[in-house]
Amino acid sequence: MAARRLRHLRLTSVPKHYAEKHRLQISDLPSYTGFELVLLGTGAGMPSIHRGASSVCVQLPRKSWLVDCGEGSLRQLFRSTVRVTTTEKIFLTHVHGDHLFGLPGLLCTLNALNVGYVAPNAKEISRRPIDIYAPRGVFDFVNTALIVSAANMSNVIVTVHELVHPTDIMSRPTIPRQVHECLRHTFIQPQKIDDNLHWKLVDDGEHTVMAGMLNHSVPCFGYVMEENEIKGRLDADAVQRRGLPPGPLYRLLKEGTSVELPDGTLLHPHEVTGPSRRGRKVAILGDSCDSSAMFPLARNVDVLVHEATLDQSKEATAIERGHSTSSMAGRFARSMNATLLVLTHFSHRFSPAPTSTRSVQQLVEEARKTFGKRAVVDAFDLMRIRIPPHH
Repeated sequence: MAARRLRHLRLTSVPKHYAEKHRLQISDLPSYTGFELVLLGTGAGMPSIHRGASSVCVQLPRKSWLVDCGEGSLRQLFRSTVRVTTTEKIFLTHVHGDHLFGLPGLLCTLNALNVGYVAPNAKEISRRPIDIYAPRGVFDFVNTALIVSAANMSNVIVTVHELVHPTDIMSRPTIPRQVHECLRHTFIQPQKIDDNLHWKLVDDGEHTVMAGMLNHSVPCFGYVMEENEIKGRLDADAVQRRGLPPGPLYRLLKEGTSVELPDGTLLHPHEVTGPSRRGRKVAILGDSCDSSAMFPLARNVDVLVHEATLDQSKEATAIERGHSTSSMAGRFARSMNATLLVLTHFSHRFSPAPTSTRSVQQLVEEARKTFGKRAVVDAFDLMRIRIPPHH
């Protein structure tokens, strides 16, 4: 395990003023922050010797989520420090193959690894739930792959939640003649925020996930994942000084409920708890030549993961193909007041070697100029980004 983590692992923490990458030894690794990103694949289009197809893993306490699942994403998960079996949810930005083709294999492997799964607070073996949030068409894609391959999926239940887009031609879903027994299918309707369409996907009491539209050659989404506000710590000594001995009422105070003291007076949570802390916020966007519709959701993000397929000199070509340059990514990060901009989805014409005439460092410098900060990093496969809590 230690050898795996030592394999050229570089870490980036969200900076106060600017970000720099550096190599670390195992003894230097900071403790788990509770909200981290692992860039599994950072290339555009097909995989290459240097970069895999698009995928980002979001590591949260006791669970992990994937954003996109291009070809080879499963192997990258195994190469990383992420436990594959913690994968609960998969968010797909769009239906192009470099963001999608790794999905059937991942689902089959999750099924194989979840033999004997027991749900939290349960006593009996059950089928593990896996949720997929994606544009229209993904249910048919997954169903066809599982049916044609005669996949045995007896250990999981896979629910595909398709985001309904106004440009969808069909008002009703296309029902395949045969549906794999592990699959479930739902639709999520949009809502409007500041004249832009958004989709509320997850609210599990700890984190929320919202989706917004991006301008690409096919319907494409960006995802904003936000940690709920962290309540202040309970001062147990202060509670005891008020005459309340340790017991179950302490939990109510932690949850924000006032309790009655032995003398009949009320003790309010704000009297014995510290200040609340703002939760952390990440925006992971798919392919886009215009991300402005994400503005209401992505303002003040701690980390913005944005594509930078081409350099500034190819802006017209990038827009024509529904992509962004590094300068465009920097401008959007500035408008969002992002703390850290992570560039990804690089054309394979750009080398990871800093001495190359076409280096990704060129893209970083272009983005820094339009962002107005040095807090820009170029993503590479298996890069980990640790997001420290707010104080």
